[in-house]
Amino acid sequence: MASARPLALLVLALTGDVQARPEPGAPTPPGPEAPAGGAPAREVPAPPRNAAPDDTSWEAFPGATAVPQAQEDAAALPRMPEVPPLVPVSDVPLPEPRTEPVAPPPRPPNRVSLLGARTVGAGGMAAGVSLGFPSVSGRVAVGLARRVDALVGLDSVYGLMNELRVGARWMVLDGGARWSLGVAVEGSHAFFLRPASVEERGARYVSGRRNWNVLPGIVGTFQFAGTRAPRLFLDARYLLALDTEPVQGAPLGGLPPDVEFSSAFPIRVGAEVPVSEKTSYAVTLGGDIRTRPGDADFMPVISFGVVTGF
Repeated sequence: MASARPLALLVLALTGDVQARPEPGAPTPPGPEAPAGGAPAREVPAPPRNAAPDDTSWEAFPGATAVPQAQEDAAALPRMPEVPPLVPVSDVPLPEPRTEPVAPPPRPPNRVSLLGARTVGAGGMAAGVSLGFPSVSGRVAVGLARRVDALVGLDSVYGLMNELRVGARWMVLDGGARWSLGVAVEGSHAFFLRPASVEERGARYVSGRRNWNVLPGIVGTFQFAGTRAPRLFLDARYLLALDTEPVQGAPLGGLPPDVEFSSAFPIRVGAEVPVSEKTSYAVTLGGDIRTRPGDADFMPVISFGVVTGF
């Protein structure tokens, strides 16, 4: 009996659960009311199967912005500032850029003079070569002080006579960029290809030089206005020549002296024409006025060359 009672209760519970389930398609009985003080339970009906979707339901999603329909509702909204219409860039002429003309930098003046009185200055150097009649020559000036230069040169009568020269130049008066005046002195020793006893109207006759020579004199410079203006020069010297191998030209004249002295006056004028900051073309004209018997009274001189500074 005791075991039959629990079995009967189990059958009764299963039977009641089956009856509580509604059949398909049967109306759902109303649910129990919500307890007092709580919100009533809300049931959402399920859409029927295969029903057409309601598009209006998508327009009411949370956060959607309502579009005002009436003019009064639109006036309440904030208004954006009016923007002027855009203008095509191609229709608007652009101002032309103003460019000021750029002047070229001023050219530095050429003050390098080798044949005049202007010195190259302390530590400066100038060199020049020339070709002409009766000789070719090369000279170098080295600045010992602002107004004093040391001079070294070589003159050659195209190999018949070669003369090594050393000396100095002192600019006594400095007139600025336009003019200057100074003194110069040079001493030289000449080497002749042929001895004087067999030479007749040769290198000694043409050059006026003898074995030893001293040439003191004055030099001057004048330059026209302008950075590339020609620079004129004057070189007036006195030549004292010492002949250590004189030749007696007169019969029965006796033995010649050991040293024979002679004089001449070399005068040179010309121009140094600048072509750059330190380089110039040089043109020299002049001649030697001689007093030695047997020499030409006047021997012309002409040469063309280049002078440059370092």
